[in-house]
Amino acid sequence: MTDRGGQRIAIIASIAALLLAGTTIWFGRDEYRELARERGETIGTRTSADEKLGPGELRIGAAELATSGIEVAPLAAAQADAVVEIYGTVVDLKPLIEARGRLLAREGEVRVLRGAASASESEYQRAAALFKDERNVSERAMLAAEAQWRTDRERLAIAEADVRSVRETLRAEWGAPLADIAAIPGSAGFAPLLEMREVLLQMTVPSEYDRTLSARPLTVEPTGGGPRAQARLVSAAPAAMPGAIGTTWFFRAPAAGLRAGARVTGHLSTGRGKAEGVVVPEKAVVWHAGRPWIYVQREDDHFVRTPVSASRLVPGGWFNAEGLKVGDKVVVTGAQLLLSEELEYRIRNENED
Repeated sequence: MTDRGGQRIAIIASIAALLLAGTTIWFGRDEYRELARERGETIGTRTSADEKLGPGELRIGAAELATSGIEVAPLAAAQADAVVEIYGTVVDLKPLIEARGRLLAREGEVRVLRGAASASESEYQRAAALFKDERNVSERAMLAAEAQWRTDRERLAIAEADVRSVRETLRAEWGAPLADIAAIPGSAGFAPLLEMREVLLQMTVPSEYDRTLSARPLTVEPTGGGPRAQARLVSAAPAAMPGAIGTTWFFRAPAAGLRAGARVTGHLSTGRGKAEGVVVPEKAVVWHAGRPWIYVQREDDHFVRTPVSASRLVPGGWFNAEGLKVGDKVVVTGAQLLLSEELEYRIRNENED
């Protein structure tokens, strides 16, 4: 019993020592990090910041810049066609395809009923002729043939009215041009959409461009970045997009990178010549909180995280017409390192609070 009691005491003492060590490390983690910085060591990055001036701002010493591999370069001038950004979504074509299927099925029924009505009409005319020709057929048989013809004719009329209703509903919901190509069996114009080689886009356009929209090139891409493609105008969309200001139009574009429900950004030519701006190198851009940013060098040791547009790709990078000017120095190598440094400081300050 004595030996077992001693073992238990030893185990309890070991656990207590481990807990004490863990608690000491936990509460002293920030002091350890600060000490590591004072000795030239870093946690998670190869640079350290002497001072955090505010959200998105860092001061990096010259010596640290030299050893960190951070490179800075001035922004060059660039030109691009003047465009206006428009927004929309990739339309789910399932309702259109289902409505198309109902229409084609009803049209098939109409063809069958039309044939039946034609046959029963011929039978009635034959019976009527025989009845008049010395009553070679009974009056009862003639009347039965007439009744069948009238029944088939009524069924045909109801089916034809149903087809017209489905077609008109299709036009009201999707617009006449799109509905008409969808309604043609084996339509070459609808096949790329049906086979998902193309997608249908619903875009909101400033109303000032309505009359000349067909003559304005439109480039589209997934919102947030992705492959770009040229879109072709289809027709005006009957329904407006909730909360959007402008007129709504259907376009079609190659399906690569686009899925039903995805948000789309379009670049519509304004026809106003060239826009002046700068080109931001792609490798200078970092993404944070769903947005693109760059680090601009304001002084030798002062870097400011600045939002940019990553929606128009031109030779050399992203075109920006606002917020930046030719000659601004930006970090072209090591931007992700600065972002990590900034976020590390934010976490440390939150812990100190």
